[in-house]
Parts: sequence; C-alpha cells; structure tokens
Amino acid sequence: MMGEVWGHNAYRSPYFDQGFDALINFDLQKRMDKGAYCLSEMETTYHAYAETMQTEADFIPVSYMSSHDTELFFSRFKDASMQRGAANALLLAPGAVQVYYGDEVGRDLGPYGDDFHQGTRSDMVWQRNAMQAGLLNHWRKVGQFRQRHPAVGAGAHQVIPQPGAYVFSRQYGEDTIVAAFVGRQAE
Repeated sequence: MMGEVWGHNAYRSPYFDQGFDALINFDLQKRMDKGAYCLSEMETTYHAYAETMQTEADFIPVSYMSSHDTELFFSRFKDASMQRGAANALLLAPGAVQVYYGDEVGRDLGPYGDDFHQGTRSDMVWQRNAMQAGLLNHWRKVGQFRQRHPAVGAGAHQVIPQPGAYVFSRQYGEDTIVAAFVGRQAE
C-alpha cells in the first residue's frame, strides 16, 4: 500500500509500521534541476536512498519529478535536453518511481483560471511534434532498461571512480548494472 504524506522525504518513518509499503518521496523533485543538467549531481541522493533501502528492508521511497499538486518539470525549462536528463535522473533513482502523465513527452502547463494547479492537469499531448516524439523514445529506452533490471531500483549502489565521468553500479541478486554519464547531449 502506498501513501502520501505531504512533504515526506525518503526515510523510513513510523507510517511503515502502520502497514504502508511505500510513501511518496517529495524530496527528489527538489533535486531534479541539478540532476537533469548533470547526472553526477544525483550521487549523494542516490547513495542515501539506496543505503537506506539496504538497511531498512521494508522501506521503499516512491520518487517523482512532476505531479498534479506541485509543478510540471518541463514547464520550468521548456528544454528537451533538460527533460531527457530529468528522465535519466528519475528512472535511474533507487526505489520506485512514479511518472506523471506527459512527463515523457514534455507536456506543458495548460490554462488554469483561478486554480493554479489546474494547469498541471492539462490535456495529454497525443499529437506529438519531433521533439516530443524524441523525448518519448528516450523515456521508453530508459524505462525499458529499468524494467529489465531490478538492480536499478533495488540494488546496492556503488560509485566506480572514473576521470571525467560519473559511473556507478547497482547489484541486486544476480542482476548487476553499470551506468555512466560523460556529459550532456548537444541539441
């Protein structure tokens, strides 16, 4: 059972003792700006989440980058490269992840009238331009990698020091992944 406790971070709180299997982690959204620009900025966060999950066997954070109550990541930068970087930062995060509809295609805020949050609940983008189609393909590729490798979300996290790159591994049972980041993709 997943719960929402406004402002809850990625730690094992007493809610888990009351039957919750997971709680929404409001912390990662705050860290997405730097992580979207440079994945290496996620190292402290990734390490902390993975370490807590390894020591607290029944703890699972559920992280996200956009929601109906906060903001849409794309609406802040309106930049495909940042949205791809945010996809990497989110989909490579330890724990479970929640993708809010439209993040995968760079959905922007819609009209909101007298309720600001109504803009975050805009129509889904079904007719996509080339940028949106490219984003969707990227999200699919990274999402399918995550789906095939349980180590991404549940594995023990280890940095692999490499000059000029951010490289880490995650191992969960027989599944081991290695991820490397060497710089932003040019537009």
